[in-house]
Amino acid sequence: MQQRHGLRHTKGQIHLCPEPARRNHACFTRPAVQLSILAVISCAIFFFNLGGWDLWNPDEPRYALVAKEMAEGGNWVLPHLNDQMYPDKPPVFFWLIALSYQVSGVATAFSARIPSALAGVLGVILTYFMGARLYGNRAGFISALVLTTTVEYFWLGRRANIDMVLNLFILSALFFFYRGYQTKTSKTWSYSVYLFYLFMGIATLTKGPVGFLLPGLTVTFYLLFKKDVHTLKKVLFHPGVFLFLAVTLAWVISACIQGGEAYRNEILFTQTIGRVHDSWSHKQPFYYYFTKLPFLFYPWIFFLPSTFVYLCTRRKEIKEDYLFPAVWFTTIFVFFTLCSGKRELYLLPLFPAGALMVGFLFNKFFGGGTTLNRRLITVPFYLLVGLFMITCIVVPFVVDTFREEYRQAFHFYPLVLILGIGTALAFFFLCKKRAAVSFTLLVMIMAGTFLYSAGSVFPSLNQFKSAKPFSLRIKNQMEAGDLLVSYRLHSHANAFIFYTGIGEIAELKTPLELIICLTEPDKRVFCLMQRKYFEALSSFIPLLLFEWDADTIGRREIVLISNYGKGGKELL
Repeated sequence: MQQRHGLRHTKGQIHLCPEPARRNHACFTRPAVQLSILAVISCAIFFFNLGGWDLWNPDEPRYALVAKEMAEGGNWVLPHLNDQMYPDKPPVFFWLIALSYQVSGVATAFSARIPSALAGVLGVILTYFMGARLYGNRAGFISALVLTTTVEYFWLGRRANIDMVLNLFILSALFFFYRGYQTKTSKTWSYSVYLFYLFMGIATLTKGPVGFLLPGLTVTFYLLFKKDVHTLKKVLFHPGVFLFLAVTLAWVISACIQGGEAYRNEILFTQTIGRVHDSWSHKQPFYYYFTKLPFLFYPWIFFLPSTFVYLCTRRKEIKEDYLFPAVWFTTIFVFFTLCSGKRELYLLPLFPAGALMVGFLFNKFFGGGTTLNRRLITVPFYLLVGLFMITCIVVPFVVDTFREEYRQAFHFYPLVLILGIGTALAFFFLCKKRAAVSFTLLVMIMAGTFLYSAGSVFPSLNQFKSAKPFSLRIKNQMEAGDLLVSYRLHSHANAFIFYTGIGEIAELKTPLELIICLTEPDKRVFCLMQRKYFEALSSFIPLLLFEWDADTIGRREIVLISNYGKGGKELL
């Protein structure tokens, strides 16, 4: 065999030999290399300094405490919070945190966040496989990078919140449906639909009916748009339905037997239909998500309009299946828009779909030889880079107007300098028509910002948002036989239960309950309440309230009061 001038001769045949640069470039197109890069980047983003700050109100201490009581009490069927039944959420997320506690041997912020961080990494990998199945390996790689460097996905991947785990199970269900639908061989189809229903069942046991409503509605609307009613009937009447029922009912029946009628009504009706139709919490106007999505899907939100424009104007020329992620994204957005209760984190299951759509657009652009108008990429890029540069210029002049804790936490000037250099380079390469380099720089800027936040910003903010230091002071001031209660703190009391190690802190709801508690004979009582309630109560029961300590946690000033004066021995 001879090799000369880029040619390889083998038994009379001539093949083009890749040049060294092309050979190196081809290395990055291999799935194993792409997956390795994604694993390294996502693990760094989600696990770096994961326990570097405490659990923050309101959700993290609550979920961590439920899992702690589950692990210590041994009741893995019926979740408890503050020694009371907790019917708000099913148990899968608490199982995962409790297992993390048992493996690590201690209940900490790090162990409580491991399930979310691991689900974040696995969601990135699964998005890669979904994108590869839809559009090819390069599109899957781009989509996974987009998802990893999206603001809300990063934020929820580092918090002890249910939604990242829910997102993984919904993504898994949709992935296996599409895998079976794409292959269409009888064996693969049946196996995949079974997994589709299995993961819908696990998602339902993670956060209730949204676990099957979101993937179920997505698949239904997708097949209806495809006018594939035959396949829709096969999905709806597949034996996997019985697998779904077996998975969900196995826990529901056991929990309802243990919890009784009150628990059954709460978990089956109030926490499901009530939250969708007439939510008593998190009520927001209809347009709420239209104003929040740009910040949650930042920075890639700039490219979503271009994706929709391209899909609408060139749909007859597109050979790939662009419809599935588009229906997926739209279905979830419309569903939560129609719900009365709204929170930013509810939208997380549509983020993989958005990342796939942006990945599809960039893949078309980088592929060359397509009908894609360059301006659909370059205009959003110019807007985004311009916004970065304007931010770098303006921030130093307005930093004095920020809240004190944010000025201390962000160290704006080094961050602005780094972002300024990165965006200047991205702008330079974009002008040189090197969009791939600009895309890489944008990914690096976002990843660097996330790592900086995890290593510096969040630990600096901890002193303003954590209840742990105050909890330890309370624990040191209490003696054997003392009672600790809270007055109208609601979910914000959970952090004190978690960090003081007290098994239960009774919640007092009315002034009368507080008076009865404080006047209990020969009992020193401590009570946590917000400053505004303390000042209001001091006007008509001044002799029963002595302020012992106070601290500001987030935006709330919490006061520790007692029926004993400091250093006093007589009950007043």
